[in-house]
Amino acid sequence: MTKQLPQFPDENTPVQWIWPPIAGRNILDKVFKHALKPRLQSDGTWEIKAKNDWHCFSKSDWLYTHPDEAQAALRIHMQKHLQCSPILSEQRCVAVATGIENRWRLWQIVHHEPTLAENLAKVLHEKSPDKLALETFRCTTRYADALLQSINFPPLLNLSLENLGIDADVQLVYLGMVDEQAVPTIISTKSVFIDTIKQALMAPIVEALPHLDATAVEKELDKIDGFEQQYLVEILIKIFRQKI
Repeated sequence: MTKQLPQFPDENTPVQWIWPPIAGRNILDKVFKHALKPRLQSDGTWEIKAKNDWHCFSKSDWLYTHPDEAQAALRIHMQKHLQCSPILSEQRCVAVATGIENRWRLWQIVHHEPTLAENLAKVLHEKSPDKLALETFRCTTRYADALLQSINFPPLLNLSLENLGIDADVQLVYLGMVDEQAVPTIISTKSVFIDTIKQALMAPIVEALPHLDATAVEKELDKIDGFEQQYLVEILIKIFRQKI
């Protein structure tokens, strides 16, 4: 695994190496406004977190030694994004750094939005039990909705609370890598669906319990009429009681 800094698209990157072409060019112009510091993750993925909330990913095998291979990869990533487009932010693009030392590196670039994980952490510090209960339920329903949506997509998304955000239009969007090797979340049965929700919520809620009036929160949860999502209320009550 090389630690040599990876190449990144620049102002001179031809439009045929950017998707979508016009929106992608505008995104790159915004990314370039601040110095970029790539950091190598333990799995070999290069990540850049720009100061203006742009997040860039390039996996170790997204490096090509021939332009035809890079163009083919760009088309594949474009298709993957189109397949998952209902849950993807419009503030997202794919671009290739071209031909430096006969190497072409592909990047996925997405604008960071406030995540469900960040939202839940904030909510669990809420002093009012009724507001804490309601906002925790809302966060849970958003996560459940994302999992249900994923049934319609190929297994390319890692649907963790950290990878799901709320954009400026208050729409749920996926913020992680679109890739079959990115530990995709696969909802194959109802029991897997329920277990995935429990596993996502368990750690942050249990960590917050010593600082909460759990009994008061449970009472407020019990007042919520979840209609078709009443099962989510029941899951939350069990977690707050540590009965799972």
